[in-house]
Amino acid sequence: MKEVLIVEEKEETRNELVKLVKEVKPDAVVYETSDENEAYVIAIKRTIDLFITDIVLHSGKPGGDNSGADFAINIRTIEKYSFVPIIILSSLYDYKMRMFSIVHCYQFIEKPFDSENVKTVIESAIRYTTKDNRKKYVYFRSNGLLEAVLLDDILYIESRNHQMTVYTINDSFMIPYKTCNKMLMELDSDDFTLCNRRTIINIERIKSVDKVNRYIYMKDIDTVLEIGPVMKKQFLEELRKRGKIL
Repeated sequence: MKEVLIVEEKEETRNELVKLVKEVKPDAVVYETSDENEAYVIAIKRTIDLFITDIVLHSGKPGGDNSGADFAINIRTIEKYSFVPIIILSSLYDYKMRMFSIVHCYQFIEKPFDSENVKTVIESAIRYTTKDNRKKYVYFRSNGLLEAVLLDDILYIESRNHQMTVYTINDSFMIPYKTCNKMLMELDSDDFTLCNRRTIINIERIKSVDKVNRYIYMKDIDTVLEIGPVMKKQFLEELRKRGKIL
């Protein structure tokens, strides 16, 4: 699942950018704000895959404003955002070379912008991923205890009868119920997606897929999972993008 942060002063422009992101990636989680301080909080709490920001966030500020540019520069100092794409939208063309040379922005687009052009840039940028080699853990509360589980060890998570079961390489355990979408947000990783309405699967743990009968065969276990008929097209497209299906 992709997470996008839009930092833009004008509500109308923010709404247009949200619409464009959703047209490119309907399941993307989009955060929007006009304030750089709120943007920092979101960026720290979440793992953003694409930033879209204007240079001027406070147009009425005496002496001019470049808080959006400062935000982009400061974001680059955060390790996990060293190479994450940043799209700069601005009417201040003088900043173009600075944004490319200092921020290494993915693209600089002048305002007023053409929506189709911005959509094309978003589509290209949102595909870009950087591999984080650090081991990532997710924390679950089970039977009153806090379980720390390596993300890579999770095979799939199943929701049944208002109870969720986490299946890992070596174990399985039950956790209090939450929606699958809420769980996907907590996992915060593109490696996980829904294969049916009740099952979240680790894409990296898939051995093979029977597209005709809608079966998924997993590595490490004999369990066969089913692709939901409603989700088949979206699921197979997600695998194709990850190079899992020819």
